[in-house]
Amino acid sequence: GQCVPSGEMIGSNNVQEGSDVEAESCQHEDDEDNDEFSFVGYIGPSEGEQLGNASRTELYRCRSCSAFTRFPRYNKALWVTQTRRGRCGEYSMLLYRMLRSLGYDKIRWVVDWADHVWVEVLLGDNVGGKSATEEIGRWVHLDPCEAAVDNPLLYSSWGKNQTYLMAFYDPYVRMTSTRDRKDSKIQLVEDVTLRYTNDEIDVITERRGIPEQSVAEAIKEVSYKMATVLKKVVTSS
Repeated sequence: GQCVPSGEMIGSNNVQEGSDVEAESCQHEDDEDNDEFSFVGYIGPSEGEQLGNASRTELYRCRSCSAFTRFPRYNKALWVTQTRRGRCGEYSMLLYRMLRSLGYDKIRWVVDWADHVWVEVLLGDNVGGKSATEEIGRWVHLDPCEAAVDNPLLYSSWGKNQTYLMAFYDPYVRMTSTRDRKDSKIQLVEDVTLRYTNDEIDVITERRGIPEQSVAEAIKEVSYKMATVLKKVVTSS
């Protein structure tokens, strides 16, 4: 799964608000595995794209005909299914929503701060087993981009040096669920880097360049802020 723009990059960190660049007809746009496009940069989503909760839009230009192609990064599952376009962000979000609709309420989004995202779902001891330390069940790795199931060392096999992999659990579910007591044991934000690599913690800490305690304190602070914001949302609704 290609999860970062490829090709020539120009001003890729410059997000322009309210861009009036229009998509143009390009005969190469729907070609599979083509390399005709150069990544120009990020622009603000149009009014229509904002309806799909697009936070930004990627702009590409065809090397053959010079036509511009817009790639809005939608955050609504329905829009992703309709456009049938996306990368790891869209597909992991879509999988997350599909799992929720199927009744799985203990799901979390895993972010590799380098360039990738995927999903984990919590399953009980009747599926895949669990160790004595995994009292609440077992988090199972699901990557829709790679059609990967329960293969957490996949990325290390590519030669990636994992540095920061964080799992985010939906705090709304945690604060409102009454099905069981598992929710109280699930962290809102958890450092899961060790699960996705064979490297020891000393190696990861050296790679990060900051003490393990500093990472733990940052996670604690972010978790507190997430819980505080959500509590306000829940009490005001």
